[in-house]
Amino acid sequence: MYSKIAFSNVKKSIRDYTIYFLTLTFGICLFYMFNSVQAQQAVLKLNESQKSMMHLMSVIINWISVFVAVILGFLIIYANQFLMKRRHKEMGIYLLLGMEKRQVSKILLIETLLIGFFALIAGLIAGVFLSQGLAMLTAKMFAVQMKEFKFVFSQTAFIQTIMYFAIIFIIVMIFNGITISKYKLINLLNAAKKNQKTRLKNPVLSVILFVMSIACIGIAYHLITKNQMLGVDNDFKMSIILGVIGTFLFFFSLSGFLLELAKRNKKFYYNGLNLFVLRQINSKITTTFVSMSMLCLMLFLAISAFATGSGLASSVKTDLEDLTKFDYSFYSLSQKGYQDELQQKFVKKMNSLGLSIEEDAKETLPITVYQNGVFKQCRYKMEPLLKGREKYSDYTKDYVKNLYEVPLTFVKLSEYNKLRKAIGEKELTLKTDEYILNCNYANLIPTMEKTAKDKQKITLDGKTYKIKYELQKDTFMVAPVKTDMGTVVLNDNIIQTLKIDNSTLYLNINWKGNAKKVSERYNNHLKELIRTGKMQNSPYSMAISKEEVYEQSTGLSTIMTYIAIYIGLVFLITCAAVLALQQLSENADNIEKYQLLRKIGTSQKMVNRAIKAQIILYFCLPLSLALVHSYVGIKTASILISTLGQINISEAVVQSLIIVIAIYVGYMIATYIGSKNMLQEKR
Repeated sequence: MYSKIAFSNVKKSIRDYTIYFLTLTFGICLFYMFNSVQAQQAVLKLNESQKSMMHLMSVIINWISVFVAVILGFLIIYANQFLMKRRHKEMGIYLLLGMEKRQVSKILLIETLLIGFFALIAGLIAGVFLSQGLAMLTAKMFAVQMKEFKFVFSQTAFIQTIMYFAIIFIIVMIFNGITISKYKLINLLNAAKKNQKTRLKNPVLSVILFVMSIACIGIAYHLITKNQMLGVDNDFKMSIILGVIGTFLFFFSLSGFLLELAKRNKKFYYNGLNLFVLRQINSKITTTFVSMSMLCLMLFLAISAFATGSGLASSVKTDLEDLTKFDYSFYSLSQKGYQDELQQKFVKKMNSLGLSIEEDAKETLPITVYQNGVFKQCRYKMEPLLKGREKYSDYTKDYVKNLYEVPLTFVKLSEYNKLRKAIGEKELTLKTDEYILNCNYANLIPTMEKTAKDKQKITLDGKTYKIKYELQKDTFMVAPVKTDMGTVVLNDNIIQTLKIDNSTLYLNINWKGNAKKVSERYNNHLKELIRTGKMQNSPYSMAISKEEVYEQSTGLSTIMTYIAIYIGLVFLITCAAVLALQQLSENADNIEKYQLLRKIGTSQKMVNRAIKAQIILYFCLPLSLALVHSYVGIKTASILISTLGQINISEAVVQSLIIVIAIYVGYMIATYIGSKNMLQEKR
């Protein structure tokens, strides 16, 4: 009997369950898709390095999935409370007819199981099929081929999804039972007549608090822009605290402020049903300002995750050609003072370890980077190159001033020209009183370009040198990122006269034959030497190949993109679903008000327009502030991200906004249709 009633109730209330069911299905689908990443290895041609990246991505996503499950759990409980609220009167009638609370609880338990079961089935089916597309996307992002098109099913992800959502629904059912046990019959029957309490009635206080909220948010923006996310200092902490406080105050005071503003424009206020819509919005926001503030912050995180995640992924992939001009690079350990025979010693030592560089290399291209001291103790500093040009960097003026103390590095013209010749660039010449400036660090390039344009002179040990040529942006070795803040190229004999504390050799190699295979053989041999302990007192600190840089870049890019999409989508559907459920709940509570509007002669067209305006306003208010937060956050984060490479943040933002608007508009339309149907049922 209970099952029959529950099934009948679900069938009868299918419109009420639509948003809940679709959100739940979408969440389950996402959960399975991203947790099935590890299983995609079966159809992808991955080497060991790429497999380790896939494993790392799988581990990260598994940990994030715990957080995602908690978020979806709260969403399901919240949605379930909305559905129960819609049926207070129905449950009251059950009790009035003689049912016990445990029997009513049993009916709801069966309903919850039915909805959960069908959503789980639909979500898993969608997830299994859509994960095949994810496998193709993974292949594209890793720049690898698929072995063959093979249907991939992840048993681990399947079981994990069922387990997580089974736990969530058990908690929901327990929560429902506790809630029903506390209900009183009189409250259930009169639930529709219960008015919400308005927390802030004084319009003057609303305006004062609104101004305070804008001040808090403005100060938070100033502090985070000053900090630039370059360190977790007091400015960073205060920007977070003031941003959160400002957001809560904004929504606490917003409805009263808007209402007071609208009242001053009587033509607008008394036009159509504007008065009714504004009063409805005022009532809802004032009583739900906490949830509105939380939703705004979650939307901010969702938009920021999409934009910065995809932007960071694209920046990792940029400049790969510049970073991989050679097949292989050895990084030697830093040596004290000058080491004129460092290359020969290095090659000889590597040969003794079974690495025949002279036999395997088509050409060896060494370049030694010289330096005097570290930071404040260094003799030659970046100060003359940066001073007076701080505004040309994306960094703040104070941060650039801190870079004054960074040591200048030097390289010999002969070695520099040998590198340039190898990559097809024109060799450069210098007189005895000239130097070349090289910099490839993204955030300092505009500053250094200005330095070169200004023909900045530098003084080394009492002798002045003038700059020749425009700024050069060469990379001296195979590397995952560009890190050269400023290197001075001088004639060899002048380098020998400088007071140098240490020198580091970068030995670049272009192999004979198949470069990829030779690099792989060297990597395997070095790993074996390390494993057997034969690399003690080795002459190098690191070795990296062109292929490794590409693999690390594509792997890191894929991880960042997937995490951004996963977190962003979950946060976005959670926010949109909660806003939709709140509006449906509000309209369900105000059915009598809409009926009264029709009784006094309001046309159905005007009522529908009022519903539409209320939904659009309610959805757009948290989104509007979230977009402003995101603009400041993304702009600031892009400065940090650009240290990894050039970034087109505008493209990432546009893509993110398209996704956000598409999902948001979809939920708004669903909410409008649901609200209209709800009111038509009661006509």
